[in-house]
Amino acid sequence: MSHPITYPKDLPMKLLIILIFNSVLFSEVVAAGKLKGSLEAQKRQNLQADVEGLERLSETQLDEYKRLKKLIPLSEIPDIAIDSRLPEKYRWCLPQTNIFLVNLVSDFKKKFGRTIKVNSAVRTFEFQTESTSVNKNAAPAELGPRQSSHLTGATVDIGKFGLSEDELRWLRKYFIDLEEKGLIEATEEHFQSVFHIMVFRQYAEN
Repeated sequence: MSHPITYPKDLPMKLLIILIFNSVLFSEVVAAGKLKGSLEAQKRQNLQADVEGLERLSETQLDEYKRLKKLIPLSEIPDIAIDSRLPEKYRWCLPQTNIFLVNLVSDFKKKFGRTIKVNSAVRTFEFQTESTSVNKNAAPAELGPRQSSHLTGATVDIGKFGLSEDELRWLRKYFIDLEEKGLIEATEEHFQSVFHIMVFRQYAEN
């Protein structure tokens, strides 16, 4: 169990400010470390997808999932912002991810008075294969431990561009809390300036 840091009352003000600054900086470094991407994180996402029986979708399956309402359009989420560069056909996600986004947008707006932006949601084999030819940092479409979880529809990328340090800190804590409860797998990316979030089925059951 963690306890709040306390300081002696007779500390000089200058020293107190330095100590507080360092403790805040340390907590931010710890938070960033917890969200650091790794092969192990990608393995966990693929293992979770297999446990949940999630399919990795092709373009044909994407259309079928939409028709059967297995995917939900992002446009149905109140107040959400969607990156204009994201093609309309890929602005969809699984029900559990939809619930997560509804809650995130609501909580973030209550705290900061504005919304978050989704940069990416469901992808297909074809879309991801094309992406890897342009972006060498993108996870592969092919089956394997590094396969992109976007192909399942469970994953979204939350844009960091334009967010303040307070907003970023709040989001990091928000995602870490959910990850520690076993409800999501979160990675803070820097090459693309996004939070990559895979939402587990347990989130909708929580």
